[in-house]
Amino acid sequence: MKKEEDLFYDLFDSPIGPLWIVSVQAGLAYLLWHRSEAAMRAELRDRTGRHPKKSARYAKPWRSSLKRYFSGEQVVFREAIAFLEGTPFQHAVWQNLMHIPYGKVSTYRSVSQKLNKPSAARAVGNACGKNPLPIVVPCHRVVREDGTLGGYTGGIGIKTHLLKIEGVL
Repeated sequence: MKKEEDLFYDLFDSPIGPLWIVSVQAGLAYLLWHRSEAAMRAELRDRTGRHPKKSARYAKPWRSSLKRYFSGEQVVFREAIAFLEGTPFQHAVWQNLMHIPYGKVSTYRSVSQKLNKPSAARAVGNACGKNPLPIVVPCHRVVREDGTLGGYTGGIGIKTHLLKIEGVL
């Protein structure tokens, strides 16, 4: 395994619970929550075949941005990210989500239309559910056409909390 393929992780204690910041040298690869360290490491081994190493080095810029975000500051995450998994469609959805401004929401249908796949709203929802970088790739900003929140991998309580931070709710 080359050094640039190594996974590095550190714990960030957020208001929504523990967040594991997982990076490769190229950028942030995962934000994982509500897992013990052992469970998080096992999940990463299963998902990537890599053995993650504890290190705060690559988490440092993310820790600063996440602290500002959770304190209510309007943050545009500019640090590098690295998608280690996902289909080309999922990548397109995730890239599109990063253009939804802080404090705004979009709908699953609107995202599908921006991708020139107007009948793919459900697939957009599924891609949101597979998002490896919640908060940074703001799938919490995507709601149903009728304005209800829809689902969220971290739970609807976390989605509500994030939208309240951003002043949407």
